[in-house]
Amino acid sequence: MAARILVTGATGNIGRAVVQELADRGVEFRVFTRDANKASALGVEAFEGDFGEAGSLAAAVRGVDAIFLNSSQHPEMARLQGNVSAAAAGAGVRHIVKVSGGTSVTGEDKASWAGRAHRQIERTIEDAGIGYTFLRPAYFMQNLLALAEPIRAGKLPVPLPDQRIAVVDARDVGAAAAAILVSPEEHRGRTYDLTGPESLSFVDIAERLSAVLGQDVQHVAPPIDAAVESLRAKGAPDWLQQHLAEIMEIFAQDPSVAVVTDSVEQITGRPPRTLEAFLADHATEFGVERVS
Repeated sequence: MAARILVTGATGNIGRAVVQELADRGVEFRVFTRDANKASALGVEAFEGDFGEAGSLAAAVRGVDAIFLNSSQHPEMARLQGNVSAAAAGAGVRHIVKVSGGTSVTGEDKASWAGRAHRQIERTIEDAGIGYTFLRPAYFMQNLLALAEPIRAGKLPVPLPDQRIAVVDARDVGAAAAAILVSPEEHRGRTYDLTGPESLSFVDIAERLSAVLGQDVQHVAPPIDAAVESLRAKGAPDWLQQHLAEIMEIFAQDPSVAVVTDSVEQITGRPPRTLEAFLADHATEFGVERVS
C-alpha cells in the first residue's frame, strides 16, 4: 500500500480533484475537514476539526507521510496554515504540497495581502525542515462559474480590459498535487507555476463562451472600484474586497500573468485542459445543455 497522505481542503475545487486522483490511483489517504458528514460523501477516512484546533490537527497528521495543504483565502491563513506546518513537523511528516497564489501575487514584497501571507506560509514550511513542493496556479477557470448569472445574460464582467492571463483548470492543479504526493522526492524543494495551455484575454474568453454556449457573450470591463463596490453591496467582508482590488491591480499591470508553462504536463504526463473543455464540462451551469 502506498504511503498515507492527508488531504486538507478536500471539498474545495482543487481538493476534490486531489481526492479523485488519489482514489483513482488506489492510494491510501485521509481527509481533514470541518464537516465530517460532508466529507463522508467522498468515501474516505475523515478527521473533523479545523486549523485552529491543535488536538484535531495532531490526530489527523499522526502516521502521515505527506500532506496536501490548501485553504480558502482568510486574513488569518498564515497563522492557521502555519499550525498545520507545526503539527506536521512534530509528527515527522516528510513532505507538504502547498497551494499558494501565482508567482505574480506571492512574495514578501507583493501588493497583495494574500500573496504576502502565502509566502509567509511557504517560509514557515521551509524553516520547519519538512520536504516541500509549492504550487502557484494562475487564474482559475472555475472563477467563471461565479459569473454564471451575468454570462447567461450575455455579459462577462471582469475589470481587465486588455490583459492576457494563462488561465488554468483547478482539476489540473489537483492532478499535479496528487502526482507529487505519490512521488514527493522527485519534486522536493520545487516551486511550480501551473497554467493552462494558452494565455487569453477576457475578450478571447467571451468569444470562447459564445462559441461553446451558442449565445453571444460580450466582455465588459467595469472599473476595479466598481467591481469592489459590487462585492461590498453583496455583504463581502473588507478583507475580501481588498483582496479583489489588489489581485485585479496586479493582473492589470504584471505581464507575467500571461506566461504559459508546461508544468502540468511535466508533472502529470498529460496536457492541461483547454478552456473549451472546461466550458463543455460546465455548460449546464451556464444555462445550456451539456456539450458533447
